[in-house]
Amino acid sequence: MKIKAFAFIVLVLLINSINARAVRAQNAGTVKGVVRANSGGKSAIVSGVKLTLAHAAAPDQAYKTVSNDAGEFVFRNIAAGNYLLTVEAVGMSTVTREFKLDSGAVLNLDIDMTVTVGETVTVRAEEGLLSTSETSTVNIIRSETLSTEPFRNDNYQNSIALTPGVVRDGNGNDYLKGTRVGQSNYKVNGADVTDPVTGKAAFEIPLEAVATVQVEENPYSSEYGQFTGGVTNVQTKTGQDKFKVSAARFFPTFRNVLSTKIDSFRPRLTFSGPLIQKRLFFLQSFEYRLRNDVVPSLAKPTNNTTINAFNVFSQLDWTVNKSNSVKFNFALFPSRIRNLNLDTFNPPDTSPDYNQRGMLFLVSEQSVFKNTSFLLSEISYKTFDVDVFGKSNQPFTITPEVNRGGYFADTRRKTARWQWREVYYAKPFDFYGSHSVKTGFELFNSRVSGTLNYSSIFIRRFNDTLAQRIDFERGSPLGYSYKEMAAFVQDRWTINPQIILDLGIRLDNDGVTGRNNFSPRFSFLYSPAKNGRTVIRGGIGIFYDRSSVIGGTTQNEVTEEVFTVSPNFFQIPVRIVTDYDLNGAAIAGPRRFAPQIAGRMLTPQSVRWSIQLDQGITRELTVRFGYLKRIVRNDLLFESSIIDATRGALLLNSGGRSRYDEFQIVMTYNKPSLGQWNASYVFSRARGDLNTIDRIYGDTPSFAIRPNEYGPLPFDARHRFLVYGQLEFPHDIRVAPLLELRSGFPFSKFNERLDFIGGRNSAGRFPSYLSVDLQVTKGFKLPFLDNKKARIGVAFFNLTNHFNPRDVQGNLGSPNFGQFYNSLGFSVKAKFDIEF
Repeated sequence: MKIKAFAFIVLVLLINSINARAVRAQNAGTVKGVVRANSGGKSAIVSGVKLTLAHAAAPDQAYKTVSNDAGEFVFRNIAAGNYLLTVEAVGMSTVTREFKLDSGAVLNLDIDMTVTVGETVTVRAEEGLLSTSETSTVNIIRSETLSTEPFRNDNYQNSIALTPGVVRDGNGNDYLKGTRVGQSNYKVNGADVTDPVTGKAAFEIPLEAVATVQVEENPYSSEYGQFTGGVTNVQTKTGQDKFKVSAARFFPTFRNVLSTKIDSFRPRLTFSGPLIQKRLFFLQSFEYRLRNDVVPSLAKPTNNTTINAFNVFSQLDWTVNKSNSVKFNFALFPSRIRNLNLDTFNPPDTSPDYNQRGMLFLVSEQSVFKNTSFLLSEISYKTFDVDVFGKSNQPFTITPEVNRGGYFADTRRKTARWQWREVYYAKPFDFYGSHSVKTGFELFNSRVSGTLNYSSIFIRRFNDTLAQRIDFERGSPLGYSYKEMAAFVQDRWTINPQIILDLGIRLDNDGVTGRNNFSPRFSFLYSPAKNGRTVIRGGIGIFYDRSSVIGGTTQNEVTEEVFTVSPNFFQIPVRIVTDYDLNGAAIAGPRRFAPQIAGRMLTPQSVRWSIQLDQGITRELTVRFGYLKRIVRNDLLFESSIIDATRGALLLNSGGRSRYDEFQIVMTYNKPSLGQWNASYVFSRARGDLNTIDRIYGDTPSFAIRPNEYGPLPFDARHRFLVYGQLEFPHDIRVAPLLELRSGFPFSKFNERLDFIGGRNSAGRFPSYLSVDLQVTKGFKLPFLDNKKARIGVAFFNLTNHFNPRDVQGNLGSPNFGQFYNSLGFSVKAKFDIEF
């Protein structure tokens, strides 16, 4: 009945919106810019300019706007296609611009007008980098930044950490706004690419195929759902009218200057161009990736994690006619990791190997109607298969100094997800201001299969006597599917150029817990000064995360709203725990901890609100002050419970809580002679329950399950300071520095049985993290390739060779308790790119 009711609501939302002539497509685009006038040899902004944007398929139904007091203009929710922009102002010559807007693109068009002879036009000084058109903040990292900034791994994930409020750990995991990795949403061209099991990003793409990485810091739009952290959307490039070939990283990077040991080798080759002039375009990109990540605290030569991967990305863009366009995407991203999670205490013998196979197929279509409204649609199919396995059958043994034996958890799983998405953008209309409405729905069908087989764990003291033994019963095979549905309506209400309101509602049907979740959202922008140099924006909303698939895998369906304990679910192996004294005699157990669900499963929910002030200080400098607060409840937790001498329970419940507070200061500076600079300082605090679902149900589950506590989250970094920029020098020399300074993460102390001593994550913190990175490149022409362009350069990492440890000895039974290990020191990477 709930699904039928949900389907009826979706029908009501869309019945007056969807035209029978609609065909499918994908994300809407945005066109924005600043209008300037040239007068007396000086360039200055000008307000009140009339701008008309006409689609080639509907030239008589145009979008119209005027530039505001800061000279800015914006056209939102624009369909992809060919456009003509006409710019008119009294006393100035009319300017026309023809351009093509790709699906989901954010196009910046700065308009330069010329004062007509004999006329006088009053213009003002340029106001600087200040947006007066968006109610929420989005960090857009463009392809130029991806290739210019010094990133260790040359992938789009590295750029996410350029966003204020994002921290990255030593394993390359990004934590957005105080949430763990599985609590954010990841998209490619609007299609969901998260792993249905872990919620992590499950997609790889060659860097040259990426147009932008859009990190939604405060995604208040009701179009976004199934997250409590943030949303990252990767937009890919399209082929153009001219053939283009680019090659990058075809020379390996060595560990040091005198070494023959390869540190990384990541050749990439990309082709793009027209198959049919002005109708059909293609982009094809290939990448092979070999990377060796070193653990300096382990003995050579087996002290590195080796990654081998091959990524393929294909795209076709077909302009069917003036009103319709189609996009095809296909991607393969298999990889293999040798020595996953290698660190000081887990040498190669105890570190598992990891095999991954992934595929994405996406078809999207777009139809523009005569009234310039349009429908975006997409269908995608994604698979993601993972195998994690040990290297031997030797008993997995944990000791205070170093672990030994073969890894205990053998995970084999396959996942598949279908997604159907429709979004309709209505023609803007006037009612006490201007309204821009969009509405749509999403349908998901996910399937999971596989097995979880765990072998025994032996926990030993420093003198090698046995302290605890954990055995496992074989779990039943994974094999289940579930459906999810969502519908939303969003209205952007521009009361006047100084006040913009975004109001939205979203309804999600959680196929795992069987609940319908209602999410109202609201955000605003207010520009109190007519000069546009002060902007206040904020918002509040309810957000529901995607439930872990484990929460719905009970033996029998539960119909009561509240109950004590459900029947066992056997996908998670049963743990049998026995404790031993110093003489080897059993003092407790064997006690059988059977996984059980306690209470009605709820969908994790967060409530967040934020407020920020943007202030233009000078023409080149803008400063932002912001505060964000988020409270999460109903998170999935595991807690161990003792019933009697031989029985216990591993209870899954929806009682998890967390809280995140953030204050940020962001500065942007842009002056041609001094370069482009971004600086941010963030003070934050992330606290919550620590026995979260990912600790036991994932590809690398925890060794032992201890009582839950509420405390600092493992990625809590109180202070973070980030500066990055780009400088242009003569002779086509480009310098890009990046500096990050942040507080160290918290850690715990524990005894030889791995029982926590004192509060968890309260024993201290890692030393402050400091990394000064620099990339220097020079452009030149290749005479043997008809003077085609190339860039050659070098990237330096951790220039100060600062001690940034990734491991700490927290075992009180070790004589090295409190020691830090595994710091990546100074390193160098060569860069060579060709484009023609």
